[in-house]
Amino acid sequence: MPLNRRDFIRITAASVGGWVTSGLGDSAFALAPDISHGPREQANVALTFHANGDSAHTKKLLEILRAHSTPVTIFAVGAWIKANPGMTKTMLADGHDIGNHTYSHTQMKTISAAQVDSEIRLCADELKREIGNHGSFFRPSGTQNSTALIRKTAAKYGYSRCISYEVDSLDYLDVSKAKVISAVMGKVKNGSIVSMHFGHQNTIDAMPALLEQLSAKGLTPVTLSKMLGKI
Repeated sequence: MPLNRRDFIRITAASVGGWVTSGLGDSAFALAPDISHGPREQANVALTFHANGDSAHTKKLLEILRAHSTPVTIFAVGAWIKANPGMTKTMLADGHDIGNHTYSHTQMKTISAAQVDSEIRLCADELKREIGNHGSFFRPSGTQNSTALIRKTAAKYGYSRCISYEVDSLDYLDVSKAKVISAVMGKVKNGSIVSMHFGHQNTIDAMPALLEQLSAKGLTPVTLSKMLGKI
């Protein structure tokens, strides 16, 4: 008996840990789990950053990434985009992916359906105004994993899958440079998606050494677009 779409997604997602890149429609994708990692057979890693906070820190980190020719994926907060015109264009020009990380960086699991809709829509609107499109990916704020409501709403605005992560750098806790590096290097492997943040000095301090250690481990930082392809 042929599989229906729901069963196909469930079985495929289970077999590859949530990494699915088929051609199903947005409504079907909303049923699938978040993407927490990419293919394990390739020695790539996706460094993903939440763009919020002090723009001076952001500029310093972008300079480091530029100097090391390192492409990353940046999930930008809509209010931050509005307060920093031109920044997302600079990020795109440097070869980074840009994604939606809600408008106000609220706790997405605690708000109403109408507020979930507004958070995703308003950030998408800011991205369209700045870069001409709604961004490549969506990651909910305040939670590592989405809900069915969040996924359904994200699909409504053109984000077929929600992006999670499997490695947390802990940089948002303002831990030491050494702890940021150890948090990443202790868990990172082929296909890992790593969560990091702009707006923190420890992230800036850790980045050069972290990039060196990733290289020594044979891991190449790539954007989510390169790691996952079209989803």
